[in-house]
Amino acid sequence: MRPGLPAPDFSLYFAPMKRTDGTPCPRTRPASLLLTLTASTLVPVLALSACGQPQAMGQANSLIVAAADSLWAEVEDSTYAILEPTIFTVRDENRFNVTQVDPGAREFQDLRNFRQLLVFGTADDPLIRQAAAAADRVGTLEVPSVFQASEVWARGQVVTAILLEEGREVETWLGQLPAVLGMVDSDYRAFVRNKMFVTPPDTALATEFSQRFGFSLLVPEVYDHVVREGPLETTVIVRNDNPDPSQLIRSILITWRDGVDSLTTETALAWRADVDGIHYNVPQRISAERSTVTEFAHGGAPALEVTGVWEDEEGNYPAAGPFIVWLVRCGDRTFLLDAWLYAPGRDKYEYVLQLQEILGSFACAPSTG
Repeated sequence: MRPGLPAPDFSLYFAPMKRTDGTPCPRTRPASLLLTLTASTLVPVLALSACGQPQAMGQANSLIVAAADSLWAEVEDSTYAILEPTIFTVRDENRFNVTQVDPGAREFQDLRNFRQLLVFGTADDPLIRQAAAAADRVGTLEVPSVFQASEVWARGQVVTAILLEEGREVETWLGQLPAVLGMVDSDYRAFVRNKMFVTPPDTALATEFSQRFGFSLLVPEVYDHVVREGPLETTVIVRNDNPDPSQLIRSILITWRDGVDSLTTETALAWRADVDGIHYNVPQRISAERSTVTEFAHGGAPALEVTGVWEDEEGNYPAAGPFIVWLVRCGDRTFLLDAWLYAPGRDKYEYVLQLQEILGSFACAPSTG
């Protein structure tokens, strides 16, 4: 900390949400659920199952590339460029992290048990043959091609096999990389969604929102929520600060007003500035760096998305994170959805995908009935 600056009041950032009368919101997380979530996020150890296969190791965004060193030397730079695309959160971070290993190396015996394994080889490669047998694809593969097999060497593992053309290994390797990235990213998004809904979706809450306010939103039951009803507008906040709010906060605010607002960046950011000073523990300012703006249709309704970085407005503590703002026109009302993340010291792609998944579940009706 720089001399002369007061010690930050961490309680401001990490205090539970409160109703407008100052009373804390009820917590909805049972202790047993917290234990389950904590256990489910630990990296598995190499415990042998009854069938003799170990449990897959590693993070879901760690890609182990099994290929001969001599071939890797010719494709290394291009492979990193395609299979490690970046996403800007508060900085550029890799969506996936690639590690190459030669199948003949001693360390491959352990690395082949990772959760995500990419095997590159020609038709006579033993690893390709094992993957094809596991996928029941023997004798049916075209050259070149990409296919996937489950649990070839470990439980919970996905093996993506890239069949190369003999004599044109480099060319066919590079030509298949976009398809490989598409498969890996699709698998990862499914993994993130399944992990997020390790607790059931809160369908009762979605129904309550629909009946009371004319919109629905689907979040896991572990999320807390608060409704703040004022004279001019109603605001709903859903928030998950597991395992601890000093480590991770995912928050989505939903509010609306009558009339047809212009769907512009200026409207989105001005409206967000109005609500964050009232409803967030610490007001946030917006950094214009690397902001994106996208017009789209959501459920047939015109919508606008603005992304960027929020920062602590006071500047006494370097709190910051990515945000996603949606404006959605719904009949004679316009909705604002503000999703933001606080995850210091963590890769954020997984949590950004979670926020996108929740925003995508939003559905509105022309009127509350």
